Amino acid sequence: MRKNIFFKAVASILAVSLLLLTAAGCGKKTTGNEMLDVYSGKKEYKQTEYSNITEKFKKQETVYVNLAPDGTTSNITVTDWIHTDMPQVRVADISNLKNIRNVRTLAEPVKTDKNVFWDMDTTDLYYSGETETEPPVTFKIRYFLEGTEMTAEQIAGKKGNVKIQVEAKNNLTVPAKIKGKDYTMSCPMLMIGGTILSESVFTNISIDNGSMMSDGDKQILFFFGVPGMDESLGISELGLDFIDYSLYSSTYCISAYTESFELGNMMFSVMPLASIGNLGNGGLPTSVESIKKIISDVENIQKALTGLDVDKIVNLLYGDANKLQDMLDAVGDAVRLYEENEKLIKVIGKYMTDENLAKLDKLAKDLEKTDLNAVSNTLNDPAVMALVKLLPQLSSSLASFSVLAQDLNAVMPILQAMMQEMDSDPEVKKSMENLPQTLTELKRILNVIEQNKELLNAIGELSSADSADKLDAIMKTADKYADIGSLSNSDTDLLAERVKQWIDVGLQYTIFTECPIEAESSVMFVYKTAAVKA
Repeated sequence: MRKNIFFKAVASILAVSLLLLTAAGCGKKTTGNEMLDVYSGKKEYKQTEYSNITEKFKKQETVYVNLAPDGTTSNITVTDWIHTDMPQVRVADISNLKNIRNVRTLAEPVKTDKNVFWDMDTTDLYYSGETETEPPVTFKIRYFLEGTEMTAEQIAGKKGNVKIQVEAKNNLTVPAKIKGKDYTMSCPMLMIGGTILSESVFTNISIDNGSMMSDGDKQILFFFGVPGMDESLGISELGLDFIDYSLYSSTYCISAYTESFELGNMMFSVMPLASIGNLGNGGLPTSVESIKKIISDVENIQKALTGLDVDKIVNLLYGDANKLQDMLDAVGDAVRLYEENEKLIKVIGKYMTDENLAKLDKLAKDLEKTDLNAVSNTLNDPAVMALVKLLPQLSSSLASFSVLAQDLNAVMPILQAMMQEMDSDPEVKKSMENLPQTLTELKRILNVIEQNKELLNAIGELSSADSADKLDAIMKTADKYADIGSLSNSDTDLLAERVKQWIDVGLQYTIFTECPIEAESSVMFVYKTAAVKA
């Protein structure tokens, strides 16, 4: 998703040049010259109506919010980009915007109630409109001179120590009940904001919960966070020190000294979770190089995650909490059985080497080949006088018995030594006496493991050499941004449930205006304050 943002920025620059070229896509095209001819009255434009109607398309929305210096909303303009896989279709869109207009081509919308139909000559269409609906995140900007609060108009041109306090508020909240308690979940949104202060106007510049960069002439101040995160997850209550406070703070403060106060535009960008994808975390960057390093690290994590079926494991884990608990209990029982029978296992392991097992295997196979009854009858025959007559039979039987004797000579010392060691140690002897019960419990554990075979296979795939290298790369990178803290089991369970519900809320918010259910949508908000002039 981060790469998509970069591509979007590049595409925006290229779009200016592309306006002078033929529009992309097959089918009917409207060139720049044709548009000029229509506007000048030389040619009449006639829109082709397409019968193939679709509600499956991509709708990417950018909401531009103009603010007064104190953060009050003055007006909102929304731009929507419609993209279809095929040209020459009629898109059945939904919108509650006012004054909808096509900003790229001459195609006009066909409106019926909330439906807005667009006849798409190409695969892309851009339109804009206005709305009076407040955005989900609002800002309150306060100004102080020597500790006294003033309006933007009052502080303009004044001299002294000044403070600019920015408070971000997430108004998109839903109630949630977790473990019998009521909570308020805000839709997770990443907010990035900042402004530029000229060093010829301001000195002694600092920022709380933010960062600064200087180019020798001016200071670039910026901050980012997730408004409403603390209220949703209770981070400050749990004392999660490994999460940087600036990430969940809702207030940011700029301090400086000036001979004559004036302020350029402040800019904010807000992106809902569903529009962001994977987020990096950790402290704020302090230089251009550190920003580049974070971007590189995030790209490395994205590469490492490619090909790992993490979703499958998460679904298996969340699918049935009881099965997961049974699996964990079985693993705990297996560890306990090993600890209780560790000495017995070591004794058996000591004597049951590959070489000794080969000797036992040979003895077993030779026993199968030998007719022991025949050998016994031959050796116990009372007809001593008939010995000569029995020599051929005796010779054959004794030959088989000779092989068995050699096998026994090789095996018996091993078994005798093992039994002697078992009898001499009370713990080993006790383990031998409890062996039937141990085997019964072990069989039960194996049944539980067999029932969770799908989960184990998924974890096994994740633990493969290739996946292990990828996970190692992820963990090494993540270690630089977060230090795992310690929580009680109850706090961990509560936090996990709150995070899950918080994310669920975020994944549902994909559009500011409206969109058909079958369409794929995303939204981003861009705010800009009016300048404060001396």
